[in-house]
Amino acid sequence: MFRVNKRLEYGVIALFYLASESRDAAFKVASVRKISKDCRIPITLLSKVMQLLKNAGIVSAVHGNQGGYTLSRPLSEINMLKLSQVLVGPIQVAECLAPGKTTCPAQPSCTIITPMTMLNQKIVALFENTSVETLLNRRGVA
Repeated sequence: MFRVNKRLEYGVIALFYLASESRDAAFKVASVRKISKDCRIPITLLSKVMQLLKNAGIVSAVHGNQGGYTLSRPLSEINMLKLSQVLVGPIQVAECLAPGKTTCPAQPSCTIITPMTMLNQKIVALFENTSVETLLNRRGVA
């Protein structure tokens, strides 16, 4: 089953939080402890998520007493594909679609590789064309 994992979920929540903290000024700073407490996210996993986001240039670390993390760019410039790749890895709906995977014992008689490839491409395109800002603007809308 294809599903969004906790790292991606928590990454989106943290970015929403940083964006909501940024309404009055350019980009405000929030500590992992504050985000964890306010959003009820386990601090150890959130720390790892924030480190991955920092390494990818999505957030920036601010050092000092009032330190924490801040957005590096607007949410409109961060698409879900990039976020997913940073926090989870490549999107793959079937094992045989993993990057670098060249052999499959069922390949000679496989009847699903073409439809699964098409499905994977559609999911990748959806994630690529969906910004985090789009998700933020759709909160609470069914």
